[in-house]
Amino acid sequence: MAVHSFSSLADLVVELTDGSDEHLFLVSSEILRVVSPVWRKALDPESKFAPLEKITVDGTEYRKTTLDEIDSTSLTHVFNILHHRAGPTPRSITFKSLRDIAVLADQYDFADALAPWPQFWIEDLAKDSAKQLEPGYEDWLLIATIFATVPVCETIILNISKQLICDLVISPPGNLDEKVNLKHERWSMAKQAGVETNLQLVPEKILGKVDLEVMFPKPTKEEQEKLLTTALLPLWIFAKNMTDFSFPGPKLDESARCRNPECSSLALGSLLKSINSLKLQNILMTEEFKIPEGYSPESLIREIESIRMTTLTLERDFTYRESQYTLSVFCVTHNASFASISSRFPTLAQKIPEDFFLGNQYDSVTKHTSGRFATCPVARHLASQQTNAVALLQRVKGYSAAISS
Repeated sequence: MAVHSFSSLADLVVELTDGSDEHLFLVSSEILRVVSPVWRKALDPESKFAPLEKITVDGTEYRKTTLDEIDSTSLTHVFNILHHRAGPTPRSITFKSLRDIAVLADQYDFADALAPWPQFWIEDLAKDSAKQLEPGYEDWLLIATIFATVPVCETIILNISKQLICDLVISPPGNLDEKVNLKHERWSMAKQAGVETNLQLVPEKILGKVDLEVMFPKPTKEEQEKLLTTALLPLWIFAKNMTDFSFPGPKLDESARCRNPECSSLALGSLLKSINSLKLQNILMTEEFKIPEGYSPESLIREIESIRMTTLTLERDFTYRESQYTLSVFCVTHNASFASISSRFPTLAQKIPEDFFLGNQYDSVTKHTSGRFATCPVARHLASQQTNAVALLQRVKGYSAAISS
C-alpha cells in the first residue's frame, strides 16, 4: 500500500485502487471543500449523510473517502495542483491521463481550480491535430467541453464534430418507440472495416447534433440551389409583375390581381418601399432571377417575413356604388393592425367583420378570401408566397454565400 501526503494539515484519506495496487492520499478536506461544491457537501462534518468511515494511517486516525476510474499518477497531479504543490507537475501528460482528469473534474466540478495546467496539457497534445481526428480519440469532445475556457478547445470541438459527421455510421434501434442507445461505428483505415465507437463520454448536446447531421444529412449544393430557387422564384415573379409592366416572364393569375386602381397603386407603392427598406432589391428586383449571395436561410426567412404591403379595405362587390368604398388601410403581413374608418361611412363600417380590423392581420387575409369585404387578392397572394418561401427556406441547411463559389 502506497501512502502519498499532500499537506501537513491533512485530515482526510482518499483511497484509490489502481489495478492491483492500493493508494492512500492524505489531503486537506478544507481545500477539497473550497474547490468543489460536491465535496463541500460530501465532506461537511455537519452533513446529514452517513458519516465517513474512519481509517488509521501511521498511528493517526482520518476520515476516509474513495475514488475510482483514475490512475494514481493522474490523481497525484490533481492533488498537487489543488494543494499548491504544483512544482513536480509536468506540462505534458498522456491523452488518457488528461481524459481521466477531465472526467474527475466534471464529476466533482473543480475544473477551474486546475488552471492553468489544463491549458498546458491540451495545447501540448493538440499539436498533433491529425491524431485528434482518429478513431479512439472521440473523448477529446468531453475534454474540450470541460476545459472550454482554453482557447484551442473551440477549434477542437468543431474539427472533431465535423470528422464524426463524415465518418460515423449509425444503426438506429429496431423499435423507435423504445429508448435504445444508437450503435455508432467509424471506418478504420488500419482494419479496413467499420469499428464500433464508444461515445459514452461525448457531451449529450454535441452528440445529439452529430447524430442528427449523420442521420439527416445536409442537402447537396444542387439540392440547396433547387430549394432556394423554389422558395424565392415565385416571390421574384410576383415583384416583377407588380413593378415591371413589360415583364416578359410568367404573368400573375387573374385571381391574384386587384381591379381597384387606388388599391393597386397603394399596394405597389408600399411594396416598393418595403423592398427598399429591407434592401431586398438584389433578390426581388434583379433583371434575371439568381440565387442571392451573402445570406443564411435564417436571415432570408427574417427578410421575407418582414415584407409589408398596404392595401385598401373596401367593398369588392361591384353591385355597390363606388361612393360606398371605405378608405381604411392595413398591412398585409403578420402584425396586429387597426383600420381607421371615416366618420362619413358609419353604416358601412358596422357591416365589416370585427376581426377584419382587430387581431392578427394574417388571419384576416386567410379568413376573408371571398364575399362582400374580401381582402385584396394581391395581399392574399403575397401572404401565400411568403408562407411558402419561409417553409421551404427552413429546409435549407448550411446555405451561405459560399454556395456560389
